[in-house]
Parts: sequence; structure tokens; C-alpha cells
Amino acid sequence: MENHSFLIYGKHFRQFYHQEFQTLCAEYALSQLEIDILLFLKNNPSFNTARDICLMRGFAKSNVSKALETLKAKGYIFSQEDTESRKVHRLFLKQEKEVTIQKFLECQKNCFSVMLEGFSEKELETFRSFMQRVDENMVCRLK
Repeated sequence: MENHSFLIYGKHFRQFYHQEFQTLCAEYALSQLEIDILLFLKNNPSFNTARDICLMRGFAKSNVSKALETLKAKGYIFSQEDTESRKVHRLFLKQEKEVTIQKFLECQKNCFSVMLEGFSEKELETFRSFMQRVDENMVCRLK
């Protein structure tokens, strides 16, 4: 396989994913980053700090900070000081926005459904195993 193929696959994924969210971004006047943050918090409730978002999603701190302020101002999230450390602020989704966040979640699920359409369970398991091995190879080099 040519090396550039992986880059092209990643580019196509990002283009497809962002294209699928364009209507929702416009309808709710949110950026893709803001929706991505909401989905991250929805899908990963135990990783609920700005630091977690930056580390796990690879977003720049300044972009996350700005997006979180916007999401707070628009009533999507709120933060609370951590009980263990006053320096840490935990982020939570507001219940009043649950219907909207569910629309974002459905769009995300649809994206993955379209991408994996026509794959058997065996093929998906092989793909998961392959990706896990690729990840292990990379993580070994990161240490």
C-alpha cells in the first residue's frame, strides 16, 4: 500500500464527517469543533475537563477554551469545581439541550453506519483487531 493512501483515507473521513454535520452546524449556529466537544462529553462522561478534551481529541487548548466559552454562553454546558482540586473544573451537559445533543449523536452514529455499511461482523472484528495492532505499534514508539 502506498504511504499517501492512509493520508487520503483520513482526509476523506474528515471531509465526509464534516459534510454530514454542515446542516446541523448551520441550524444550531455551532462550529464543528463545538459539536465535537458536545459529542465528546456525551460519549465520554468520565473525561469531562478541558484538558481531557485536548489530550484525547488533539484539539488546541486555545480553540477548546474559546469553544467552551461559546457553549457556556449558548446554554449547552456548565462547569463545576472539582471536589478534590479547585484548579480543576468539570464540564457537564445541560439537560435542557439533551434533545439537540441527541440530534448530533444520531448524525454521528449515521456517519459511522454509512462508513461501515456492507461489512460483516467478522470483517468488523478483523478491522478492530487490525486497528488495535496499529495503535499498539504507534503507542510503543511514543513512550
